[in-house]
Amino acid sequence: PADTPEPTPTPMSEAELESLSDLSFMKNRVNIMVFGIDKSEEREASGSFRTDTMILVTVNFKTNAVDMISIPRDSYVQLYNKSGELIEPLDPYGKVNSAFSLGGGLKHGGYQSALNTVSALFGGIPVQYYVSVDMNAVKDVVNAMGGVEYDVDIEVTMNGRELHPGLQHLDGQAVLDYCRQRKGSSDVARADRQQRMLTAILKQLKDTDQIANIPSIYSAVEANIMTNLSIKQISSLALVALRMDMSQLSRYTLEGKAMDILGRDCYCLYVSRIEKIVREVWGQSVNLDSENDVSFIEEQVEAHRALIADELNRANIAYSKAYSIMNNCRELIDKSSYDTLKAAAKELLDAIQKENKENLDAYTPYVEQLCDSICSQYGISIY
Repeated sequence: PADTPEPTPTPMSEAELESLSDLSFMKNRVNIMVFGIDKSEEREASGSFRTDTMILVTVNFKTNAVDMISIPRDSYVQLYNKSGELIEPLDPYGKVNSAFSLGGGLKHGGYQSALNTVSALFGGIPVQYYVSVDMNAVKDVVNAMGGVEYDVDIEVTMNGRELHPGLQHLDGQAVLDYCRQRKGSSDVARADRQQRMLTAILKQLKDTDQIANIPSIYSAVEANIMTNLSIKQISSLALVALRMDMSQLSRYTLEGKAMDILGRDCYCLYVSRIEKIVREVWGQSVNLDSENDVSFIEEQVEAHRALIADELNRANIAYSKAYSIMNNCRELIDKSSYDTLKAAAKELLDAIQKENKENLDAYTPYVEQLCDSICSQYGISIY
């Protein structure tokens, strides 16, 4: 016989939920980072995950208002360690989702590094708490709800599974595929889909009177969740969700511009628009570091390119010569010479793409020397 689903637990009353809550935690406002992590057995063993989803959730306990602010994972910002200092003072920038791994990972302060990095990005707004959710937790929560009704807006193809546009009932796997889909859209669009899905899940929990069961739902999936929130604090957040009207939930995504920086696809932010979000959400005026703004970063990239223009030109000529030898004269030269040239040319191409002056200075003359030696040894002329 088919398995009989367990009956849905009777929702707790508001008074019962309040009795489980941490009233001191509920005095003013709390800021919580929500991380969606890409975890595997290998990454779990190393303690280093990718924080592919980053949403700052701020809860106003006085008004029951909640704001979600998505930070695109490729956002190019200054990275801070667990002590609040720059991870690399001489090279302070990196993608925001690398703050966790570069700051020490799971075992050595990675979460605190990520919190400090986000706090600095928002002008010192304190971010003390985090919830890190594994993919399996997303599936388990949605399946425990019995699925979610959702109007899918894009075609989704993931590992042989397909999802087509239209209003439909989604199980946990379908929700996860929808939230993870990147092909054919930007990371900003994906962040918007994730926010809309979270909103739909919250609305359904409220509509089915299951919002008060968030503490028990958490207990059922906590093996796939890492957080520094206590069960009492989680109960406090459930109480806010119970009391809030859906119109009190606001959504933001940091705005920026996609750029190629040293061979990496990055998303450079508009600082003035972050300042606007801080005014709207926290009611505070902040003057953020202009060195995080897209205009400053563009100036630095162009200045760097101008500085190494001659090195890049020389490197491109050397690489073209090596490429010509490898593709047109492979049968004429011995395997050892070919393999040596191929390896050196690969390093030079990487230096060109990343505009790395140190490696350009190291590999350009080396590739030139190899090309000249091979041409001399085998009587090859390259024009």
